[in-house]
This record gives sequence, C-alpha cells and structure tokens, in this order.
Amino acid sequence: MANYIKIKAVDINHANQLSDILIGGVTSVFQGVANGTGSANEWTVYTESGKSYKFSTTGKAKEWANQFIAAATANPGGPLAIVQNSTGVKITDVVVA
Repeated sequence: MANYIKIKAVDINHANQLSDILIGGVTSVFQGVANGTGSANEWTVYTESGKSYKFSTTGKAKEWANQFIAAATANPGGPLAIVQNSTGVKITDVVVA
C-alpha cells in the first residue's frame, strides 16, 4: 500500500474540514464498520496506530470504500496516493476514534 492516502478537500462537504485529509498506516477499509455492520452511508478506515476514521457519504459508502482501496493499492510502497472520487457524492461527516 501507499504510505499515505489523501482525500482532496474538494470532495469534502463538512463545515469544520476545509483542508485535504491525509491518512497513513492504513490496515483495512470497510463499508460500515469492522464488526460487520454494513451501511449504505458510512465506511471506515483503520490504521496501524489503532485509529479509525468513519466517513459519511450518503448512499455511496461501497463506492467510496472501493475508491479508497483502489488508491491504497495502486502504488505499493509509494509515498502518496490520492482517492479519485467518481461518485458525485462528497463526504459529509468524519469521525476519528
């Protein structure tokens, strides 16, 4: 996987998030959450540091999760990969835990 994955600010429609998001050390990506709870609206990224990033993308969680996975695996060992959003839906919420 690429060392860092970037989501461009233009793909985010959240009042408190005005910059790009950069996530490193990705270990897994799920539609919904890791316990198997799927969601049409949410997808989650987990990192090796134990952090999770839950994104809300109304009606397009599967597509966003797949785009994130594609970015992460497109450049193995590379320094940076950028998620290419082709869904027409922006991220409306981000929860970091």
